[in-house]
Amino acid sequence: MQISNNASLQRQIAYDWALQTLDSVQTKRLTGTPNQILNDLINDLKPNPSQTYTITFWKSDFTGGHAVTPYAVENKGAGMFDVLIYDNNWPGQTRSIVFDTNTDSWTYNAAVNPNEPDSLYQGDAKTKTISLSPTSPGLGTQQCPFCATVPTKPTNGGSANSEEIYLDASDTNHANLVIVDGAGHKLGYVNGQFVNEIPGAHVDELVSNQDWTDKVPPDYFVPADNKYTITIDGTALTAKDTESLGIIGPSYDLSVKSIPMNPGDKDTLTIEPDAASLSYTSSRPESPPIDLGVSDTGAHYAFEIGGVADRPGSTLNVVLPPEQGTLTVQTVGPDTGSTVNFGMQRETEQGVQAFLHKSIPVAAGDVAAFQFGSWSGGGQALPLTATHGGVQSNQLLANQVTP
Repeated sequence: MQISNNASLQRQIAYDWALQTLDSVQTKRLTGTPNQILNDLINDLKPNPSQTYTITFWKSDFTGGHAVTPYAVENKGAGMFDVLIYDNNWPGQTRSIVFDTNTDSWTYNAAVNPNEPDSLYQGDAKTKTISLSPTSPGLGTQQCPFCATVPTKPTNGGSANSEEIYLDASDTNHANLVIVDGAGHKLGYVNGQFVNEIPGAHVDELVSNQDWTDKVPPDYFVPADNKYTITIDGTALTAKDTESLGIIGPSYDLSVKSIPMNPGDKDTLTIEPDAASLSYTSSRPESPPIDLGVSDTGAHYAFEIGGVADRPGSTLNVVLPPEQGTLTVQTVGPDTGSTVNFGMQRETEQGVQAFLHKSIPVAAGDVAAFQFGSWSGGGQALPLTATHGGVQSNQLLANQVTP
């Protein structure tokens, strides 16, 4: 079967792969020692089962993982068991993960494909590098984790919604994320070691669509009612990599795109709850495009801000208070001016309207306040309030969107 020409199959594979990021799936994942995982499989792998499972396992440092389908358990005697699996890298062949209940461990001879040499992968009760995921939690309609249109601060004493933080980068050579909350708790890879000190946070170590030789950056989930400082740490990079940092929250989504990370670079993003304000500091001269989507009670907005010069020692600040209808942009630091591009899409029950104005001069330290809430739509101009040296001036930006 030609997968590359089968759109329906590609769509189904992508859908199934994405299921691993759902909270409903993550909360039902069975973890524990190898003996505990084996006992679960022995109890559940029976004729006409009511549930099917996926086994996921990783390298000891969680830098690479793979998923396989178990279908039977064979007792080999003397405390040894073979869990028979289907491994998509070995089509048409029976493969097995060996469990040793005497040492509470597992081993698997893995390879990218049958033509490549095997490598031994293994784990024990301490590594916790194997887990079991039932199929049913990912089926059916799922709760939308980012569809709120109001600030995420809980009003009933309950916990806040979560937001997802991810790095879109090379599968084999990429930076690491270090996330610090307002109280100084850390999450991510610090000096090569994984830490999770943030209450209520969890990490999804993703498995790729290809094989476990990849080192896919994990997805992080943190409570949404906190301020976070996110460092893109290039210490582990062996060569330059172009990366994008993304956040999906209950009432917004954000991406800082096409970041040219070099070995040893450290870029930093600080973001307030609901993306009410954010600051980005770079290790090198660049102008990273920023996409920011927000929802309020009246409309859904998608903003694209480009051309803002970011230099070592300077900081790009973006402020977007909920329900205020104003987005402000400012760079603080070295005296480098910017030529800013401002784009916006506004979606309401009446439809989608677009605005674009390119090459807006903004000097270092100036504040450019885009009054998008006052834009009447269509070919109308959008008000801009600029502050230079403490003096405000107003102008109207023509809509450059081609009708």
